[in-house]
Amino acid sequence: MQHPDVYPQLTLILTPEALTGFSSLLQHGILYPVSQPVPLVPFLLSLPGFTGDYIEKTVQTIFVDGIAADSLDRDLTAGSTLALSAAMPGLAGAIFRRQGIHGSLRSQPQEQKKIGGAAAGMITLKLFNSIATDRIQDLLTTGVLVGGKAFHDFAGMRESLFQPPMMVQHEGQQVEYSALLPLVADLPVLRVKAVLASE
Repeated sequence: MQHPDVYPQLTLILTPEALTGFSSLLQHGILYPVSQPVPLVPFLLSLPGFTGDYIEKTVQTIFVDGIAADSLDRDLTAGSTLALSAAMPGLAGAIFRRQGIHGSLRSQPQEQKKIGGAAAGMITLKLFNSIATDRIQDLLTTGVLVGGKAFHDFAGMRESLFQPPMMVQHEGQQVEYSALLPLVADLPVLRVKAVLASE
């Protein structure tokens, strides 16, 4: 598995206020290389800004590969998709809330065991609603790995985010928005890092 520093880097130079516009990028999924199964709780605690208190109080809904999870006592493997949400409104939120009293109302999918899956690969993390907004600055200023197509799809619908004074650099060279989309579309993985500039 490649070290994060060897992936092509996209640097976003923008103001702290502009960062919130990128929070929905986290819904597209950020990637974490793994070489073996990773316990869920240590994985969450390794993420910037995720403390035990934050996880307990804010992370109300956890999906692993599309299945709501009540227990945090499980491993994530290469190819897994982990989705985190704060409390969702209404009955749906009550049904899917971790250890909620309405959990029995969920349809119960068959437990699927992955047989012969690769030990090494990527975990995809998706963050929704207030969790994405809370953590966007921590994650982007640290730098995240994203699929090129995911970034292309995100940026392609949000041209206004990429207008001056915001600047984009690819491997240290400034890139205009019109050149950005074809540049990233075919990259399997790129590292996206935000550098905060004052107004």
